[in-house]
Amino acid sequence: MPYTVWGAFNEFREKTVDLGAETTKGARSSRDYLVDQLKAIAKNDSAFPRLIGNYLPFGSFARSTKIQPLDDIDILLPLVGTGTFSVRSSNNIYTYWLKIASPDAPLAIFPDDHGYVNSTKILNKIKNGLSGISKYKKAEIKKNMEAVTLSLSSYEWVFDIVPAVPISNGQGGTAYAYYLIPNGLGDWKRTDPRIDSNNVTRINGWHNGNFLPTVRLLKYWNGRPIAPKLASYYFETLALKVFDSASKISDFPIAVDYFFKYCSLHLWSSCPDPKGLGPPLDDGIDYATKKKVADALDEAGKYSDYALMYERNSEHEKAIYWWQRIFGDKFPKYG
Repeated sequence: MPYTVWGAFNEFREKTVDLGAETTKGARSSRDYLVDQLKAIAKNDSAFPRLIGNYLPFGSFARSTKIQPLDDIDILLPLVGTGTFSVRSSNNIYTYWLKIASPDAPLAIFPDDHGYVNSTKILNKIKNGLSGISKYKKAEIKKNMEAVTLSLSSYEWVFDIVPAVPISNGQGGTAYAYYLIPNGLGDWKRTDPRIDSNNVTRINGWHNGNFLPTVRLLKYWNGRPIAPKLASYYFETLALKVFDSASKISDFPIAVDYFFKYCSLHLWSSCPDPKGLGPPLDDGIDYATKKKVADALDEAGKYSDYALMYERNSEHEKAIYWWQRIFGDKFPKYG
């Protein structure tokens, strides 16, 4: 039982928020094992999508922003797109089609009725191919029709496998402009996890490695039933915006308080996709939802003010009480 705010935060991070070292090690090992199995399937099944290179780090686990419990791991699986080219849809600026330019194109075996590659057909083929993996439990198309979800009998977490077609930047070689991934309707949309990785790495470096632990604490708060939960990637992006212009983080309680004070400035503004490839991240989030989140941020900011005041006065028991009001019953009690 902690007797200081710092001790309470350390215990909270270790026992409740951050993934343990053994869990992370096991998850990375299982991810690498799965990728090796996928490569073997592609090698032995000529009707399976051709793979190119290795998987791409993708999602919150790859960015080290995942919190307990580890429920899913995203894998971006690059496919050979030779003999195809991307075309922006005439109906939606964020929808792309993948035109089959050659009958010998590896993806030509997954056509729609108009001569384009159908992403849903690729998802179904990956799903069916996964049945040959040892320790296989269940594979199914994710509800949003953008990934294949695989459960293995030996792990608590699932894998979300997202096929991705790299699109050349027109300069030759393997310099890619972006990746096309399924959009849930049989077509494609653009992404580039390299940009997300670079953004997080840059800001975490500026804050001497303290940005990521702060984000994980805040994501725990975002998951509490005190306001509508914002989508993980959107919430991370808000944190990036807040701390991009902040002084270096040296104290987690002060950093959390800073987020509560300044997040609403960004919450009430449109949030463009930081990659510049998709729609604003707050599309579909109405005024009422933002108002509830803003109110929760204001309340949390008042509580963190009390907590910091009591900590400055060395009244750690009272300070810890107010942090419990913010983070809930799993935040350690004093003593």
